[in-house]
Amino acid sequence: FLPDYTAYTELLDVFRHFSPTPVLLDPERGYAFTAEELRREILGRGLGAILMSNPCNPTGKLVTGDEMSAWVEAARDLDCSLILDEFYSHYIWKGDEDIISAASHIEDVETDPVVIVDGLTKNWRYPGWRVTWILGPRRVIDAVSSAGSFLDGGGSAPMQRAALELISADHARKETAALRRCFGEKRRLMIDGLRALGVKFDVEPEGTFYAWGDLSDLPPSINDGSTFFRAALEEKVIVVPGEFFDVDPGQRRHGRPSRFRHHVRFSFGPDRENLEEALRRLGRVIERARGQS
Repeated sequence: FLPDYTAYTELLDVFRHFSPTPVLLDPERGYAFTAEELRREILGRGLGAILMSNPCNPTGKLVTGDEMSAWVEAARDLDCSLILDEFYSHYIWKGDEDIISAASHIEDVETDPVVIVDGLTKNWRYPGWRVTWILGPRRVIDAVSSAGSFLDGGGSAPMQRAALELISADHARKETAALRRCFGEKRRLMIDGLRALGVKFDVEPEGTFYAWGDLSDLPPSINDGSTFFRAALEEKVIVVPGEFFDVDPGQRRHGRPSRFRHHVRFSFGPDRENLEEALRRLGRVIERARGQS
């Protein structure tokens, strides 16, 4: 699905036996995509697998509840693998659930064509540990374990043992409750602050700690992702241009402009003090551009 996580471009380029097929999401619909639309895409394009982040990095769009249940049912009925990157599944700002996962909708882990990828990097905020895991049918786990052992020797056993306490249900719930209190406040600060500066949102983040901003109403000198990035960098503020999330394995667009050239990804991951300072600096960037236009 487009837009989605930048590293998927390299991932899909590596596996030459795959024929990646982009599925375009509509900003005017808030990047919504129904289970019925998913069925049409699978049948119409003959798709064998769907790869997506949920919640989505960068838009923050979330598929959960009955909607996710219908997605899993579609994958089961049409024998299409559903590969879900759930690295941000504890950063949930929509509905009553603290943690979401497609695992809640799996009837039989051995037969349902669902593979879930997660790890300590985001949801537990332990990036240096490099501990991740996969949930799926045993044949998939065996194949991944064999490949991982061949490529890099597999995960660090001491780190895996140390992680067991962290991923216990009780500890994970307490960590997530604290995370929601802290990041929920920063999310509101970021959205309100950017709106006051003239940045629009196709959808407010329903998950993750990113805000997907539309710059098209800003002065022409900074209303695309690349020029805004360079202007922000002069104030020592980092954003990520939206075109980087317009995943393009095989480089098939041949330099054509991205649909997301007027978007950037903002992060509300840093502490509140840094976010407040970043908003002040971005305000200076925009004021200078308005004064020059």
